[in-house]
Amino acid sequence: MKRNTLFIIFLLLVKIKLAQLELHRWSDDSYENYNSNTFQNLEIANQKIEKGNIDYPLLNAAIFYSTNLQREKYSKIPFIFSKYLTKAAQEHSEDMVKFKFYSHTSKVRGKKTMTERLKLVGISNALTAENIFDFFLKSPTYWSLAQGLVNGWMESKGHRANILNKNYKYLGCGSKYYFNKDWIDYFYVKSTQNFSSTSP
Repeated sequence: MKRNTLFIIFLLLVKIKLAQLELHRWSDDSYENYNSNTFQNLEIANQKIEKGNIDYPLLNAAIFYSTNLQREKYSKIPFIFSKYLTKAAQEHSEDMVKFKFYSHTSKVRGKKTMTERLKLVGISNALTAENIFDFFLKSPTYWSLAQGLVNGWMESKGHRANILNKNYKYLGCGSKYYFNKDWIDYFYVKSTQNFSSTSP
């Protein structure tokens, strides 16, 4: 009897844990529920990134909110999330890893320039910009990796100017992990930010 009771309790705990994981699964709709201050205190944002099980939507959200922290620090209006810019940024990061390049100029036909990439997601005739970063950190959490990326951009005059530009209202971020056999203890990532004055 006692064994059955313990088993039932175990099943209930597993069910609760799975429900919590489902509740915390990041999606585009999640952006409506958080700001940069509330996001950085989330348990999921401060969990260590597992190389074999990376939550890219969560990582991209961490970069987004870390960027908005900088906007707020310098009295700029926070960026609005754009799923279209996110799609362009994520695909460019994936292409940089897949085709082994690091540049604003892509090796992929039809996506060579940022303008072409943004046009594919429905953005044209707008003020736009792009930041990229080939970055690494040892045993990062989602938030610490995002902070490292954004701090690096802020130390570069051109990238900083994009982040603080008052004419850009929308932001989308994308990232892709890649393995470096010479530094296996580090988490390597190629990340992209796309900025725009408009979004579909």
